[in-house]
Amino acid sequence: MNQQRAFINEAFHVLAQPIMALRATVELGLMAAPSAEDSRRSLADCLHLIDQLMQDLAVFREIAGLDEAPPLESRAGDVLLQSCVEEMAPVARECGVAFSLATEAAAMECHELMFRRAVFVLLDEMIASMPDGGEISLALHNAEDGVRMEVQPGTREGQREKLCWKLMQFAGGSVMRSAGGGTSVLFQKLSGRQFPVIPLAD
Repeated sequence: MNQQRAFINEAFHVLAQPIMALRATVELGLMAAPSAEDSRRSLADCLHLIDQLMQDLAVFREIAGLDEAPPLESRAGDVLLQSCVEEMAPVARECGVAFSLATEAAAMECHELMFRRAVFVLLDEMIASMPDGGEISLALHNAEDGVRMEVQPGTREGQREKLCWKLMQFAGGSVMRSAGGGTSVLFQKLSGRQFPVIPLAD
């Protein structure tokens, strides 16, 4: 099965779930004469399911719009990651979430726009799932096998997580889950060596 067919099959499978739930909610609401409160609750449930459906559609549209991986460029990874975190800091503060950032000077090969987009999706998803007073830890450092970015805690499984790691791969990173539940992304140094992209298990 080619990648395009697999993507289409996955999209139909994921989108079918909120559609079926929406249909079931409407059917239950029509089975008996509901009270005003029951009607409001059913409409609120339908609205939530429609929002979920629209979010999933937006994610699949963005993934489908990704073509071939763009060319990589030399970038200061520490400066780039710090800039991304600073842009999301006001959102995190508003949600009661703190950032912990530790970096060292690291020159790496990446596509800057894809990297920024990937980090935005990653932090936006993590902030949304983080309780008030929670902390997101990010680190970027030189390693023997390249430049490694580590993120704690882990992200929620779902379509936005898949989009994030797809974007990170297009940015030049190889994504791996760590034993502690977080995620590690490996970028190549300026040695010219190429690192294989490691697909995440579904």
